Amino acid sequence: MRILKIYRGAPNKQLRELLNENIIGTPGESLVYQQLMVNPKLDHIKEPVFLTVELGGSVVGACCLVGRTTINTGRNTPCHYIRYFTFRKRFRSQPNPMMRLEKKSVLKDEITEVLSGGVLDTPDNHLFYAYVDPENIRSSRLISSFGFEEVGRFRTVFFSRFFPKRHAKIESIQEREWDSVQAVLRKAYKQHCLFTTENIGFQGGYLGYYENGELIAGLQANSEAWKVHEIPGGKLLLGLISKIPLIRRLFSKNFRFLSIEGIFYPEGRQKLIETLLEDALARSGRNTAIICLDPKSDLYGQFKQLDQGLIRILSSEKEMAVVAKGANLEELKGHPVYVSGFDNM
Repeated sequence: MRILKIYRGAPNKQLRELLNENIIGTPGESLVYQQLMVNPKLDHIKEPVFLTVELGGSVVGACCLVGRTTINTGRNTPCHYIRYFTFRKRFRSQPNPMMRLEKKSVLKDEITEVLSGGVLDTPDNHLFYAYVDPENIRSSRLISSFGFEEVGRFRTVFFSRFFPKRHAKIESIQEREWDSVQAVLRKAYKQHCLFTTENIGFQGGYLGYYENGELIAGLQANSEAWKVHEIPGGKLLLGLISKIPLIRRLFSKNFRFLSIEGIFYPEGRQKLIETLLEDALARSGRNTAIICLDPKSDLYGQFKQLDQGLIRILSSEKEMAVVAKGANLEELKGHPVYVSGFDNM
């Protein structure tokens, strides 16, 4: 009898409840938080495949494989992005599922079978990929045991304004402009791997900067919400920060922010990024934005030259690893990775 169930299509009520209850992070070591935008994101995913572990008719563990085509230095590659790996709280204490997966087990064999591609009928050039905290030794060891290799890294880069302002030259992208925007983005990220436009346009969040009626710069801004349970330094520090009037605009236990992706702008005019970000914050009523950038990319270096605001001093960039399994991994390692904020937040 199989332990792992494969469920295709929109998630049922049990899956939604499990994924909404998921707590991310390690107490005492990292930020511990709960994502509050799970349902609209689940509704946006076009080709989800859920792997579930059930006990007594109840789903106690799950992860989601998001089917998509990524562009790797101009070449289309079929992929599955792996997200929402979680177990119910009572199954996380030792001996927990993660420890069991590290060892030889029926469940591990079944997961290996799925990741071999046979169960999903994937083509030869298919990739599986995920984002992993390299400081979490157990997770890194587990993902390596399934044959994944690190192909790149990215950092979470912050931007903030206490009193952001709207800008007259910025408008939401219209549907008739979408094809041209996609073409511009493919050109802008032609040297990247794992590039996708799948999440561009989510909830009408793509903003454009216009001069004389011409679109010359743009970015995707997604409204995000987290319930923060703990920060390094403890719950008392989190409570204190959340009570300081100006600071809580930027970060608090009820953290509201924007995730950013899909930036393009004319050469030499990177200051337009600041203009776009400030407008996006003003539109959303938020004060902090986060973008995931490969430190090897030109955009990372240019972003670091901007006025990122006070949040740059209050927070440190978190570095994450991008791991993949499949064909042409060595080619991926030679290029900066594109990371969708929709996926990572």
